[in-house]
Formats: sequence, C-alpha cells, structure tokens
Amino acid sequence: MRAALRAVRRGALRLALLGAVVLVVPDGSVHPTTISLTTVGTAKAVDNGDDVLWVLALGSEAGPGEDVMEGLTDAVQLVGVRPETGRATAIGLPRDLYVADRGARLNTVLARAGVEGVAAEVERLLGIAPDLVLVTGTEGFLSMMGTVGPVEVDSPIRFDTEDGEVEIRPGGNSLDADQALSYATTRDTLPLRSDFARAANHQRLLLGVLARLRAAEDDEGYLEAVTLSALGGLETDLSPAEAFRVIASLTTVDPSRTDACIIRGTFGDESGAAVVYPDEDQAEAVGRDARDDARLQGGCRDAG
Repeated sequence: MRAALRAVRRGALRLALLGAVVLVVPDGSVHPTTISLTTVGTAKAVDNGDDVLWVLALGSEAGPGEDVMEGLTDAVQLVGVRPETGRATAIGLPRDLYVADRGARLNTVLARAGVEGVAAEVERLLGIAPDLVLVTGTEGFLSMMGTVGPVEVDSPIRFDTEDGEVEIRPGGNSLDADQALSYATTRDTLPLRSDFARAANHQRLLLGVLARLRAAEDDEGYLEAVTLSALGGLETDLSPAEAFRVIASLTTVDPSRTDACIIRGTFGDESGAAVVYPDEDQAEAVGRDARDDARLQGGCRDAG
C-alpha cells in the first residue's frame, strides 16, 4: 500500500514538474544553446516504446558562449536503447574516421553539413538511421553532468588526465562534472594517444551515466530536474513531453545488459591530416546485428 502511495505521489509530482517544463520551453533569446537535440527522418521510435531508439550523440569542442553546431566533434557515439527489454548498445566511431565522399574527417562534418550530414554518414557506414541527434558542448556537458550527479567509471588502466587534474585508477572511479569532462577529453596521456581508447572511455562514461540514471530514477524530482537542466540551454524540435520521454527511456537501461563496440580501421594520411580508414566490413556487420534489437549477439567483430 505504501509503495502504491509513493508511486502515486511520484506520478503527481512528475505531472506537476512536467507542467513546469512546458512553461520553460527554451527561448534562444534568453539562453544560449548549449545542447541540441534534433529529430532525423520520421523518428517514430520517440513515440513507440516497443522500437529501438537510436540516438547519435556528438560531443562538440565548442566552449562557453560558442555555437555547439560549429565545433569539431571529438566524441561520436551511436546509442541504441530498447525500453521494452532494458537493453542498450553503444557503437563508437573515432573522430578521425575518413569520409571519402566528402574528402574530410568525420569530426568536421557537423560544422560543414549539420546534424543531417553526420546522421547520413553514420547511416551509410552502419546501416542504422539515427532517430535523434544530440550535440553538446563544454557548457552543456558540465550542466547536465552536474545535475546527473557523480558517476562511477570503471577503468582497465591507470592514467592521468591531460590537464593533470584527475588520476584515473584501475577499477572504479567516482567522477564529478569537471572530472568527467577531463576524463572524456583526454587522449594524449592514453596508450599510443589512441582515438580508439578515448572512444572506449566515452562509452565507459556513458555506462556510468546510465547506471546513475537508473539508480536514481525513483528519487522524487530527480528525472524532472535532469530534464529541466537540459531544457535551460536546449534547442530542439521535440515537444517538452517528448523530451521528457526520451530522458525517461534512458532509465530503463540495465547496465548489465549493455553492449559496446568501437569501429576500427587503419591509419593513413589525407592532405597532411592523420585519418582512420574505417573497417567497413566490421561496421556493416555490427550495424546489421544491433539495428533491430540493440544487441550485439555476434560481438564487436574487431581484431583486437
């Protein structure tokens, strides 16, 4: 009985706060855009909880006061969530991946062709059409992580972040917003200064965020606070109710039922710029495996 009453109170509070969300739909003249969330194509999965929701998450180099859509993208992760089963898959793409038809690296496509251009390139490589594209810069990342709260990140190795502010130890590490940013942006102090290793760290951080959201989902007001924090600097074509449902869907993910994969490739040079030529066979196989159920039953199919 008490559990039922608590559920009713949580539901009432969520309705009240969702009403507040509707009243604070972001106004670009008041808040600078620090996060962009854009639908691509029909995005039917936003409204249909039975389907896999595919979100292309892009981390922009844009700093405070800068347009997140004009920065280079140092983080590129395609995340599939299936609320019905609690499963999720993250497919990471190195920022230096070479896009042959554009003659450029993947991390430049956002500024050149917008979210539709990046989504098209990801679909071409993986065969998965994103439903949503999420772009966040430094300011938006810090704001969201500050609201989410400290996250636990499990590291297989020890390293210091590039700014010298954080020592990452093997095993569990609790990171606040600033520490999470240092962790996510570090490459030069990783083994071989590897983009692959940094992309894997992005996935570990994502897993920590999903675990935190799931653990705090029943805390009164938590999910609404995360939504309100995002809306403060959000530019989106979603309705407030749809934005809430997208964030709520993330709380369905069971961290123990997630898969992760980095698309590999070979290193090369194009016009003096270091690039990675993607392993298209691996990318096609991984995309085909994960597309319909957010599972990688055949594994990552990498050589590592």
